[in-house]
Amino acid sequence: MTIAELRERAAFEAEEARKIKDKVDEESRGMNEDEAHQFKQHLDESERVEAEADRQERLEATEARQNKVKERQVPLEIATGERISVVKPNLFRFGELRAFKGPKAEENAYASGKWLIATMMGNAVARQWCRDRGIEIRQSTESRVQTEGINTAGGFVVPDVMERSIIDLREEYGSARKNCRVVPMASDHSVIPRRSGGVTAYFIGETTAITASDKSWNQVELTAKKLGALTRMSTDLSEDAIINLADDLAQEMAYAFAAKEDACCIDGDGTATYGGMEGIRTRMIDGLHLGSYVEAVTAGDNWSELDAADLLAVMAALPKYARRGAKWHCSPLAKVAVFDRLALALSGMTAADIAAGAAYKYGGYPIEEWAAMPTDDSGATLNDKIMLFFGDMRLSTTLGDRRGIVLKKSEERYLEYDQIAIQATERFCVVHHDIGGAAAATRGPVVGLLGTS
Repeated sequence: MTIAELRERAAFEAEEARKIKDKVDEESRGMNEDEAHQFKQHLDESERVEAEADRQERLEATEARQNKVKERQVPLEIATGERISVVKPNLFRFGELRAFKGPKAEENAYASGKWLIATMMGNAVARQWCRDRGIEIRQSTESRVQTEGINTAGGFVVPDVMERSIIDLREEYGSARKNCRVVPMASDHSVIPRRSGGVTAYFIGETTAITASDKSWNQVELTAKKLGALTRMSTDLSEDAIINLADDLAQEMAYAFAAKEDACCIDGDGTATYGGMEGIRTRMIDGLHLGSYVEAVTAGDNWSELDAADLLAVMAALPKYARRGAKWHCSPLAKVAVFDRLALALSGMTAADIAAGAAYKYGGYPIEEWAAMPTDDSGATLNDKIMLFFGDMRLSTTLGDRRGIVLKKSEERYLEYDQIAIQATERFCVVHHDIGGAAAATRGPVVGLLGTS
């Protein structure tokens, strides 16, 4: 066996001993005779193999020194007397990192790659590497219920350094988490308070008692739904590829989750496709929230027909309390076909100004582009549909975040390709609790623009 194989074998035996110790600790008891015997066997074997690896390593080092040609030592000084700095070579990576950012991007990606190999590939050396550096290999709670073996089909909680990159990217790609109020959930079902009314002041007569009034509250219910994404990963991975492996997997998971969260937030119809969630465009036209939108001033059900009067009508309808954090919410196509078109026609803005990013505001308010918003330029499609909306979604919508990202693997699904299946899951929900009532007098903190023919 090679030194690397010996080290891996020693780490494997130590891991088996650790499993026995963790099991009895979890059950708050001592080891029985059989467990104590197995525990000792694993530890003894780990120490024996580790000693063999040390002996072989010393032998190879001695042989290498004896066979090495003596090289002339080059002084670490140049003519000016300045010392030459000895720079540690970069970790292996190919191309620019996209998911991991910051001064420790490469180190974080490398650590995440080591964690992936330790958990998804069951590599004992990588598990020991993670343990030595304080990187927890935690099995998810639901996986501990469903499976006994930590290296089989169990799910593993993504480490902090990797999850931070996924969350950052999810907020960069998706609009729901950037614009909604995000609330962590302690359980799959949570209830948060919502103010529904306040104290009222009354005039008081000389002999009239003061009419009592109280601040009133109701509740917003959040029920988390599990969202999953499935991808493949090669079983033949080298140490040189783990940085890019972690970077690519974080990128794909973040994009998949962000796209579905946005779709649920905007166009959810309450079916299983959207985890039972209803989107804001769906809620606005369900017949119970007629005050949540205004119709186009002139007949307009495609982007070319909308004009400044339509947008002003939406702005005028928004209550004052929601204007401080208000944004325009539209599709990338609508941003160009409506806002850029009006900016070029009315404000004297040039194409160069738009290309430089100066047109990401209209009427003094930012424009938020949602890939999930409608992009059709068909009158039949956008008639009686919400084309865009304006307001502060932090006041109208709550996104419940149940738990972190969990990864699971399957070694059988893509066996013929020598690949393993990687499943990523999260739990979340989106609730639009304040989008206006049945009349204009009860408008909420967001106002939509309804297409009309």
